[in-house]
Amino acid sequence: MQKHNLSAQLSRRPRGQLWRAALACVGQEAHTTTQQAGGLRYVSRWALLAFLFVMVLGAAGSRSVWDGVYSREQARRGQTVYQQECAKCHGQNLAGGEGSPPLIGAEFLGKWNGKSAGALYENMRKTMPSDDPGNLSTRQYADLLAYLFSANEFPAGDKDLDRDAAALNDIRIEPKR
Repeated sequence: MQKHNLSAQLSRRPRGQLWRAALACVGQEAHTTTQQAGGLRYVSRWALLAFLFVMVLGAAGSRSVWDGVYSREQARRGQTVYQQECAKCHGQNLAGGEGSPPLIGAEFLGKWNGKSAGALYENMRKTMPSDDPGNLSTRQYADLLAYLFSANEFPAGDKDLDRDAAALNDIRIEPKR
């Protein structure tokens, strides 16, 4: 009987392929057997399918900045907003300035590691620009967030980053995959 490392198979697949991977694993074997004291116990394919269903639902709701969560065009718009609104404090190269933290590199990523994109978005919206917090549009804040992700070398995708903080809460910030 061939062993399948389901979590490894699922973690390497884009979100849209998770169901197909789970169903393929279930379909490869009619039953899975496990050795227990006193004999064999059979786990039906339906019990396994139910377990996989729960796993897939949990994995589908959580994404990472490594999953291409913003578009290149959105990052370009964010760079324009950054130059107009943020560079005077955080520097042209996002390395920080007098009294302003860096927005790229180890210090920035260490501070936000494990937190959500929604938390960063809300922090920006409530505190920036420092001379007029909350004055930018939701699109401008989302574009700025996309620019920060781009500047930190997270990959771009096909769709713009959402403007809704609740939706952004499903995206984890992690320095390395």
